[in-house]
Amino acid sequence: MTSLKKPLLFALILSGLLFAVIWMKSNNTQTAPDITFADIDGQQHSLTQYANQPVLMIFWATDCPGCVQEMPELNALYQDYADKGLAMIGVAMSHDSPEHIDAMRQQRQLPYTLTWDQNDDIATAFNRVRVTPTHFLIAPNGEIVMRKIGTLNFEHLREKIDNMLLTPA
Repeated sequence: MTSLKKPLLFALILSGLLFAVIWMKSNNTQTAPDITFADIDGQQHSLTQYANQPVLMIFWATDCPGCVQEMPELNALYQDYADKGLAMIGVAMSHDSPEHIDAMRQQRQLPYTLTWDQNDDIATAFNRVRVTPTHFLIAPNGEIVMRKIGTLNFEHLREKIDNMLLTPA
């Protein structure tokens, strides 16, 4: 009977490991929420309108030093990749005001879409974002492939975008 226990134990362990791997792999994939929002100019947007293209969501605030620090590199990223299909959406947190957001857009010459998350609806949809800056890179298939709290490593981000078959200008 002991000769049967070892293969049975081995089979149980192997099936448990296989189950764990499959479970972890399926739970690591997160799809971007289906949200709609108005930009600061009043135009309506939906994440579904960006289907089949990568999207960089940037949760930021006008009083966030890290957010302001990375704006020149975000502008450069936009310049390099917008024509290749990258969409960028800056989500200003609820404690900001439309006047401050527009002033920052003018001062920093922000070329990408900006919205004010007045009621925290967008932040809530993205797992209750509370810290700025927080970034989400969404693949063309809608899968969230990167979540980064704090300032970005732009070299790493560009590699991820390049892997989505984009090439900088």
